[in-house]
Amino acid sequence: MAWRPAKSLVRLRDQINQAAPNRSKANDGTIGDAAHAARKSDHNPWVKDDDIGVVTAIDITHDPDDGCDAEQIVQALVRSRDARIKYVIWNRHIISSQVQPWVRRDYSGQNPHTKHFHLSVKPDKDSYDSTDTWQIGARHP
Repeated sequence: MAWRPAKSLVRLRDQINQAAPNRSKANDGTIGDAAHAARKSDHNPWVKDDDIGVVTAIDITHDPDDGCDAEQIVQALVRSRDARIKYVIWNRHIISSQVQPWVRRDYSGQNPHTKHFHLSVKPDKDSYDSTDTWQIGARHP
C-alpha cells in the first residue's frame, strides 16, 4: 500500500533537524514495522488521503549531547497545547490532549520510550497536514 508521513510531522522533524543538525537519528521513525502492523498504532498508515495511507505518528531520537533533548522538546510541545497533538509518549509517561488533557501520566506500554519520544497527531487533515511551526523550545526555531 502506498503511504506517506503526515506533513505536520515532516515539519516537526525538519525543525528539529535544523535546530540540531548533528543529532542522532538512530531511533527516528514514521512507518511502523511488522510488530506495529499487528496492533493498533498511529505508525500504521490507517488514515486515508485519497488512495494514500497517512502515518500520523513520529519517533524522534533523544540525543541531548547533539542538541535534541527530548525532555525539553516534549515540555515545550505540552506547554504549547498545539491543537494538532493527539498524544506524546516519552520516558515512561504519556500526555494526551484528549484523555485527562495535558496531564503527564504513567505509561506502561511495551516500549518505555526512553531512547526517543513519540508524537501522534489527530487524524483530521487540518491537523495532520498543517505545516504551521511547532513550538519546540527556546533553543529551537
